[in-house]
Amino acid sequence: MGDIDFFKKINDSYGHDTGDHVLKVLALIMQENLRQQDIISRWGGEEFLIMLPYTDLNKAVAVAEKLRESVKNTPLSYAGEKFSVTMTFGVSQFDKNLGLEKAIKKADDALYLGKHTGRDKVLWME
Repeated sequence: MGDIDFFKKINDSYGHDTGDHVLKVLALIMQENLRQQDIISRWGGEEFLIMLPYTDLNKAVAVAEKLRESVKNTPLSYAGEKFSVTMTFGVSQFDKNLGLEKAIKKADDALYLGKHTGRDKVLWME
């Protein structure tokens, strides 16, 4: 699960059209860095849920780190304004005994912890 850091500030500073542009660009950046079988979806306002089939936790953390770096290193511009954004990611591994909701909750908990300990990072829950 990934969340755009300080997204409200982007909307407040540059307008909602800019925020919409950021969402689209980041979705493209993430799609370009994922495999064909991976699934990315918008989850709430500025969050994305990413499913990585047949990927263990260590590899999923590495993918999230690659996404984080790609977003951070991509300069953005819209309507004459130039800026950059970062994302925080929370990662967990699906366990069929716990179910999908628990896996998402664990990723969300890791994301929440990342947001409250500095942002622009990848954290995971086993």
